Amino acid sequence: MKAELNEAGAPRATAALWGALPIEAQLEHTKWLGWACGFRPALAAGSELERPVCSIYPGILLARPGRGEVLISYGAAEYRSVRGVEYGTRLGRLVGNRDALLAVLARMHDEGDKRIVIRRAAAA
Repeated sequence: MKAELNEAGAPRATAALWGALPIEAQLEHTKWLGWACGFRPALAAGSELERPVCSIYPGILLARPGRGEVLISYGAAEYRSVRGVEYGTRLGRLVGNRDALLAVLARMHDEGDKRIVIRRAAAA
């Protein structure tokens, strides 16, 4: 699976993600967001949001650098916590044949956490 990062709209957050690669993390189903899963990479970015959003659509990656969180939605989701609606930075989107990964994310609600590895794609 490949993701296209939103480098023009979120240069600090995407640079932090590039700097953290490769990432090996536990992907967990979220509790408050709806149809989304998340992981906690060690991002070296500040807490300032870039073009903040709260809605997360299928295949969208959302980062909350100050919390060290990256979320991937497989359906309609909204970034929120026990305190209510919160905001994150749109980090990028899944591209290509994303349906298989979205199906795995959807099954995680019943199956539990998954281990993921994220790395830079080989140059073409």
